[in-house]
Amino acid sequence: MPQKRNMLKVVVANKSGFCFGVKRAVDFAYGVMSEDNCYMLGDITHNKSVIDALVKRGIKRINNVDDLPDCSGRGKVIIRSHGADMATYELIKAKGYDIIDATCPFVAKIHDVVRKHYTDGYHIVIVGGKTHPEVVATNGWCDNSATVIDNDSDLNVLCDYDKLCIVCQTTYDGKKFEELSKKIRKIPLKTVEIFDTICYTTYERQKEAMSIAENSDVVLVVGDKSSSNTNKLFELCAAVNKHTHFVNSVDELKNINFPRSGVVGIVAGASTPTESIMEVKTYMGQEFGEASNEEFLEAINKGTVAIREGKAITGTVLSANADGIRVNVGVKNDGFIDKSEVTDDGDYNPDDYPTGMEITAIVTKKRDDVSGCVLLSKRRFDLMRKTDEAVDQIRNGETFEMVVKKDIKGGLIGSLGTYRVFVPASQIRLKFVPDLKKFIGKTLRLRALDIDDVNRKIVASQRVILQEEKEEKDKKAEIFWENVKPDVVVAGEVKRISSYGAFVSVDGIDCLAHIDHLSYTHIDSPDEVLEIGKTYDFLVLKADREKQRVSLGYRELQPHPFDKCMEKHPVGSVLNGKVISVLPYGAFVEIEPGVEGLVHVSEAAAAYVKDINEVLHPGDQVTVKILAYDEQHRKTTLSIRACLDVAEQPAAKAAKPAKKPVEEHSAYSEKEDNNVFADLLKKVDGQDNND
Repeated sequence: MPQKRNMLKVVVANKSGFCFGVKRAVDFAYGVMSEDNCYMLGDITHNKSVIDALVKRGIKRINNVDDLPDCSGRGKVIIRSHGADMATYELIKAKGYDIIDATCPFVAKIHDVVRKHYTDGYHIVIVGGKTHPEVVATNGWCDNSATVIDNDSDLNVLCDYDKLCIVCQTTYDGKKFEELSKKIRKIPLKTVEIFDTICYTTYERQKEAMSIAENSDVVLVVGDKSSSNTNKLFELCAAVNKHTHFVNSVDELKNINFPRSGVVGIVAGASTPTESIMEVKTYMGQEFGEASNEEFLEAINKGTVAIREGKAITGTVLSANADGIRVNVGVKNDGFIDKSEVTDDGDYNPDDYPTGMEITAIVTKKRDDVSGCVLLSKRRFDLMRKTDEAVDQIRNGETFEMVVKKDIKGGLIGSLGTYRVFVPASQIRLKFVPDLKKFIGKTLRLRALDIDDVNRKIVASQRVILQEEKEEKDKKAEIFWENVKPDVVVAGEVKRISSYGAFVSVDGIDCLAHIDHLSYTHIDSPDEVLEIGKTYDFLVLKADREKQRVSLGYRELQPHPFDKCMEKHPVGSVLNGKVISVLPYGAFVEIEPGVEGLVHVSEAAAAYVKDINEVLHPGDQVTVKILAYDEQHRKTTLSIRACLDVAEQPAAKAAKPAKKPVEEHSAYSEKEDNNVFADLLKKVDGQDNND
């Protein structure tokens, strides 16, 4: 065995091994490994050792659905983390198998985007490897009609389409995708929606791998060469460190010429099992010794990273006095925080910053000409950390607001904390926006589509919020029209009032309650009955879905004045009223608001009246007696004559003109056996007047 070289340090990247999606898929597979009749469709992940282990434990591997035997009992098929096309799901179900869907949630999200936009008439463009299983599966959610492009593809083919929806393989190179996106935006197309669907863990894994490669003497990339993301890690590391080796097994380490001292960095792809990483680490530890990850990564963060203005760095306090704080930031020159840059409120106390205390600040100047120090600002870092809390709150799809600062070609620009927010023109409204300048200074409601923590950039959309609201509104409208029919009682909020009625919102649909249907009595304005902002019950009078019109009634649900009058003033009651109108056959008298009764001409006075206008006029106050109610037709019969003093009766009779033949004036005859109202009065009074 070779002699140990204890000066050689070995470090493993924190973000190594199974990513969330792969681990989830493998866990699913191990969860059913003891069951019979279980199959995995393709390699559940791109690592031969993992596949071999699952096969040994009883899970059968098939390349396509046609290889599935007829299901004689309970059978299961595992969909791998790369996903599958829509037809595959249907075929598996048709063969009688249960599906264990281990598709990575990030991949499943791409499938949803593709399916929706394909249904809406978009041509789908997938950025990635044409034969990669994830790309093949995604293409199956748009009837395999997508155009698959890579960094060297001809983009002119996209000019044939009016509407494009562009998605990306989750493990694709972020920089290449950004370059392709810029080129696509330059193509004169009507509508382009670009979704950055690269997995955020891919960014972080690649960033850490490059950092380790830059600060290591030798780099070991552990994984299977069939893995796309592991190959990408190798390319990135090899670009910055020529001593980068692709390691699939421990045996390959024997062929590498390691230095006697220095640092060996170990990184691994998202499909590499922990066991493989540990085998390499154990071998290196036994042969050469190793340093802790924390020691190495701390060295990267503090001592070897470049100092640049605007970057946050962490150091330790060397001393603090009335002028400020001197900080060791791991480079040749010390850092210095002026007293004005310590706290935002200017409340600086040197005693609060003892020697050895860890402190993080923003680089404001790489080297001060006078002191030679790196100038720092703790105040700016604290402000950045505080404002960036808002970014943490929107990572799970929460809505946020942004004031538009300016417009650029292709969209709008604003900020959230220290992050720059870009809203593509296609993500502002549901329809095309020809003039972006009108949005400057306006507040948009947004949802983050992508958050780039490295470059502190956010791509956001207002359209997704508006689309969800539209779909919700359409759903409510469908329910509304299915249920709102004449004679149905609904609750509605009064939104606004006009001279002819009130506009009422019922489940978000505008309806009209006409002024004629608000009160049984005359009103000059709807606000005499209804108040804006309050909710009332209304009766649906008419509902015309084609014209999108609904008529409501409010008074129809209120007690009718006639019914209240009957209860308050039974037959035989004497009360005062006001003459409303006079007609040849009688006068209408209002006895309660909204309730009028008829005083027939024969009941207007004690004596015969030829012309009722001689005794009654509109506006007159009179005393009447209720003779009868017609409840069905809501009519009231009244009498003035029945209220006159008995002493007045003879005098009135003495003044009567000579009797005339009944046939000429039968309607006004004083003969009691020809006077129906007199007969009715007898019954009411319970008396028999036969004079």
